[in-house]
Amino acid sequence: MGLVDYSSSSDDEESPASPQRKRHKPKPGPNGLHKSSMPPLPSTFHDLYASTVRQSAVDDPSLHQGRKRQNPHVVGHWPSHVYVEWHPTAAQHDALDALVKQIQRHIGKDIHLHSFLTSDLGAPLPLHISLSKPLSLPTSIKDDYASKIQDAICTSGIRRFCVKPAGLAWHKSPDSPRTFLVLRVVTAREPAGPLSSNPELMAMLAKCNAVAAHFKQPTLYQQSAGDAADGAFHISVGWTLGSLDDETCSTAVQRFKDAQFADMRDWEIVVDGVKAKIGNAIEYIPLSRAVTRRKGDEEVFSFFGI
Repeated sequence: MGLVDYSSSSDDEESPASPQRKRHKPKPGPNGLHKSSMPPLPSTFHDLYASTVRQSAVDDPSLHQGRKRQNPHVVGHWPSHVYVEWHPTAAQHDALDALVKQIQRHIGKDIHLHSFLTSDLGAPLPLHISLSKPLSLPTSIKDDYASKIQDAICTSGIRRFCVKPAGLAWHKSPDSPRTFLVLRVVTAREPAGPLSSNPELMAMLAKCNAVAAHFKQPTLYQQSAGDAADGAFHISVGWTLGSLDDETCSTAVQRFKDAQFADMRDWEIVVDGVKAKIGNAIEYIPLSRAVTRRKGDEEVFSFFGI
């Protein structure tokens, strides 16, 4: 096998310099942002890096801004969660960040509002809408649980849909000392149904709660069949260990109605699948796609197939 014939340094000195290519500067998009020529990352790519590194084998709140595990780690049990994941765009992330900072200014510097929007390294984080409580599944049932969740979603007949922000609220966790700042969501369907502001999420919640109850696990929101939960769906954007008085809580969430956040009320958050996380394994369960139709040169999907 012959060696590769590399040119000598003297040859390089004698050869004429090759002309340099000019790089074309990308044109800014409609919002002044440069549109990337790279295709978007697939949804499953994010699952490869969704697990955090365990820093301690025991519950040490000092490693997590004072937080304690909701479900203490038990050998042979798997922390599990079913949820809808949302990756805000850069513009949406900036708007949410501005909103959280506005709330922080309103409640004062004595109470620290931690953000769910950005990691410790400054990277944007995905957000989620819960469809189950944080569970701790024994090894003996975890695979069967995952299989039944997948079957329940796949056979539900629920098609891809959208939700939109409807307001801010404070949610005091019944299982920990934390209070969460949450963005309430409702269906983006026009008009919203008279009986439920979240018919699609309610249908998925019922499926997930039925599976949880089958394995004698706690259900989310609905402690009994008659409990209404359609107004409980939310996206957590921040949390605090501080104690807020009722007046501060009430006036702080009104910042959502400020003019600078008007566009936020028109966002459409696409729900095209569900994720089931068991331990470090994440299963993506896609919803069936509604029939598409053409509108000019743009393809849009219809909730009703029309």
